[in-house]
Amino acid sequence: MKALEPIPIPVSARWRQFRTRILPLLVVFGIVGAIVIMWQDRTSQTMMQGVGEGIRSNVSAPQTVRVQEWLVEPYAVVAAGTPLVVVTPADARADFDRLRSLFDLARMRSQPSQAEDNAMNFERVRIELLKTKSDLAIARVKLDQAERDVTRNTPLFREKLVSADIYELAVNTRDALKAEVEEKSKAATQIEQRMENLRPIGEPGNATGSADGEWLAQLEKAQAQAIKNLEPQTLVAPIGGMVSVPLRQTGEFVAAGEPLLSVSSVRAENIVAYMRQPYRFDPQVGMTARITTRNYERQSFSSQIAQVGAQVEVLTNALAILRPGLLVDSALPVIVPVPHGVNIRPGELVDVMIVEPTTKPATSSAQATPRL
Repeated sequence: MKALEPIPIPVSARWRQFRTRILPLLVVFGIVGAIVIMWQDRTSQTMMQGVGEGIRSNVSAPQTVRVQEWLVEPYAVVAAGTPLVVVTPADARADFDRLRSLFDLARMRSQPSQAEDNAMNFERVRIELLKTKSDLAIARVKLDQAERDVTRNTPLFREKLVSADIYELAVNTRDALKAEVEEKSKAATQIEQRMENLRPIGEPGNATGSADGEWLAQLEKAQAQAIKNLEPQTLVAPIGGMVSVPLRQTGEFVAAGEPLLSVSSVRAENIVAYMRQPYRFDPQVGMTARITTRNYERQSFSSQIAQVGAQVEVLTNALAILRPGLLVDSALPVIVPVPHGVNIRPGELVDVMIVEPTTKPATSSAQATPRL
């Protein structure tokens, strides 16, 4: 009996059979494989929320001042060094100190200089020396006269022609004048030695007032600077950014150190992400972090961990989540710098993804972060 030829199956029937029997299985296996791959990729990463952190600087009054004029409008973007406000010192003690400094400086100008005082003292010593020499000369003349009296009375006293009282008086007078001459000679010698030592600074021709002039010039310069500090001052922006609403209005008095307004940077320098317990791994400095913004047009960029917090902090910002049974929300801060060219506003919320290392990195004692 002749074998029958197989009935040909149309391609459409074969395709229908493939779609109904095999294609669903391939789709299911593909979805399962994709889920497994995505799950493995997700489990090797840690998702966190972060907030942009910028720089904020307060402009304070350097002393008790009165606000004279504001030079910028609220919420204006300024550069570093831009004039912000003009203030006028309003401390009554400053005016009193200024008058006292003017009085002291005028008194110092009216008084003789140190060189003039030295010259006057040197002249007094010179006059004292001349007087001592004059007294010494007179004493020597009297001593010569007393020596002659003693010489003349000695033979007369031996012949009993002069009484003992007269002879003793002549001898005592000679001895007293001799002692006076010796003491005045010593005093004159000491005064002369002292004058020789004081001659470089005491004689009018050698004494100079340059030191006093320089000292007085420095005092005048310091006084001019102090007077300048009492003039109206212009406070400038310490950093570039946006100014806030002024905390004091024109005409108000402000105490020293009281803030007038603040300047906030328009770009975040760092992102502070918070890792909540339990930790899958300990974050280390240098790990790769993937940051994704929450804008309508999402931006994604990579950076590296710059610092890990030393302790778990209590969250008080927009990232705080009060979970049931807990009174506060705490997490470990992780600081990630924002690369140049990426614009993230301070306070902006972002998603931070840290890739878990496949091998445990070797950490030194200086970089190791203890588990908190």
